[in-house]
Amino acid sequence: MRRLMRDTLDHVRQRKQFGVPIASFQVLQHRLADMHMALEQADALTASVGEAVDGATPSARARAVSSAKVAVAKACRAVGQGAVQMHGGMGMTEELAIGHYFRRATLIEHQFGPPAWHLRRVARLRAAVPVT
Repeated sequence: MRRLMRDTLDHVRQRKQFGVPIASFQVLQHRLADMHMALEQADALTASVGEAVDGATPSARARAVSSAKVAVAKACRAVGQGAVQMHGGMGMTEELAIGHYFRRATLIEHQFGPPAWHLRRVARLRAAVPVT
């Protein structure tokens, strides 16, 4: 995902439309910010799983892992699709690395179960924990 972000930032800084870099367009800046936030959130949640699983109950470990998996899946989709859309039709070709990384991000999104399964798992595990 970091490579997708880096290549997309390079592209929007270089590509010009109406005589200015498309990176100056506010809508693309917002999209890039959303992509960056999804990436950083997934990174932070993934890093926190290591701390959460150490000495935790099996239920707490499962919740932490599934929560991180959902964040990573959402980030893969947001960053991947945003990168392809900002590259236009070239984003899906074999000529650019973006297409390869997008396909890899899509694979990661569904690896070890789809996000919906992990969301149901978290909900099921939360319902099983007594509220004190």
